[in-house]
Amino acid sequence: MRFIASLILSFSLMTGFAHAQQDSIFEDYDDYASFVDQHIMARDFAPLILRLGGRDEYNSEELAATNANLRRAWPTNFENVSTFRVEDLGGGLRQEGRIFWNDSSYAFFYALLHQREDSLVVISFHLNSNSQKVLERF
Repeated sequence: MRFIASLILSFSLMTGFAHAQQDSIFEDYDDYASFVDQHIMARDFAPLILRLGGRDEYNSEELAATNANLRRAWPTNFENVSTFRVEDLGGGLRQEGRIFWNDSSYAFFYALLHQREDSLVVISFHLNSNSQKVLERF
C-alpha cells in the first residue's frame, strides 16, 4: 500500500464574510455528510472546496491546480467511508473525523460544525493523507 506524504488542505471560515458563510451552510447534517462523502469519494475536490467556504481562498487557476494536485495524490476514487471520531463541544458545536479509503490510499477529513436551529454550518475543514494532521485537531 502506498502512503501519500502529507498533503494539506485546510480552511477556516471567518464569520465576517457573508459570502463564505452562505457557501458553508447546509440544510441539515445528512445534507452536509452526503455532500462531503459524494465529492471526496469521487475525488471531485473543486466543488468541495468552494461549497465548504474556500471560494474566497482561491482564484480559478489556483483552484484548478489544487484540484489536479489532490487528484494526483489520490489517483483512484475511494470505495469506503466511515466517521471515526465525533466530539460534542456544546452549544451546537461538534467536530468530526471521517476516513475515506480504497485498496491503495487513505484520506482523512476533519470538520468543525455548528448546528443552528434551521441549518448546519461548516466553520472549518481539513483534508489530508496524513492521519496525524487530522487527529491533532481533536
